[in-house]
Amino acid sequence: MLPYWPSERPAPVDAPAADHDLLGRRQGGPRLSRGHLEAIVWVSEARSIHSAAQRFNEHQPLLSKRLAEAEQILGMELFVRSRAGCTPRPEAKNIIGRAARILRELQGLEMPDDSGPKRIRLGCIPRVMHTLFPTFIQTAAQAKDPIHLQAIELSSSELFEDLLRGKLDVVIGQLTDFANQEGLVSLHLYEEVTVFVVDANNQNIKSSVDLVDLLEQPFILPAYTTSTRRAFERLVLNEQLVPPIPVIETKSFESSLALLPGSPCVTLVPEPVALRYEAMGQIRRVKTSRQLEPVGICLFYRFDQTLDPVMRQLEQLVRQHMGLPIERGLRSKKSSRR
Repeated sequence: MLPYWPSERPAPVDAPAADHDLLGRRQGGPRLSRGHLEAIVWVSEARSIHSAAQRFNEHQPLLSKRLAEAEQILGMELFVRSRAGCTPRPEAKNIIGRAARILRELQGLEMPDDSGPKRIRLGCIPRVMHTLFPTFIQTAAQAKDPIHLQAIELSSSELFEDLLRGKLDVVIGQLTDFANQEGLVSLHLYEEVTVFVVDANNQNIKSSVDLVDLLEQPFILPAYTTSTRRAFERLVLNEQLVPPIPVIETKSFESSLALLPGSPCVTLVPEPVALRYEAMGQIRRVKTSRQLEPVGICLFYRFDQTLDPVMRQLEQLVRQHMGLPIERGLRSKKSSRR
């Protein structure tokens, strides 16, 4: 007898829906709870289980137990424990940031605020703060769909960490500072030039000089950890010259500007800031045979905010405020490593 071959394949048996914990991880066993998230976030903020228990009025043994359970569920230790306290492990920072963001979102759902303009916590690097604010706050507040902005100035590393943790909703910063960060979407806004400046009364440096001659002058430079300093040294090295050793090294261009009056030094500042100080007669721009490359300024937000229309609205408002064409910005998606 010939074997019977059915004309159609039998319908597949539906697999049970996979469970997910609060971090979106597929789970077949124990799942993360709100208590686990609180333990992770509280300890990361207080830097020790003891301090977290005191700050958030929780029993220390219970907090320690929840943290241990969370680490067991995640399959990794989140903190390095020592007598000094608990330090987040580098490989756990993204998970801790996601936990903090989700906890904040849960708290927001419990206390919704749908009245009045949308409230956005906008983080900015110093050069953006000087270019956009304070007038951009009024621009956003008077928009057709008003946005209430809280602007916060931080370093690039602090901005990225707070964005991932949900302490900030959006960031405006330099593309080069965030190029290798994971889980972010960028919208290109505008480009900004960094220029050489000297004290307005400096008679030793002409308004237009060769880069070789300029490098013989004393410099006030931002720290090497800044993208401006690295861009300057790339410019010098590309010309096969030796980068100068600064007589003063500062943490920001604001400090450099404050030290410039009456000194023979050269420093670097964003062009919009230079134009403002030059108009007040305090400094003078210096043109050289080679200039620094323009800096790309972008709007950054988390990948999970892609469908939030406020992100696109903010981009358009910045363009309008800067007098730039209202167009769709360049989007660059950087998904997390798996």
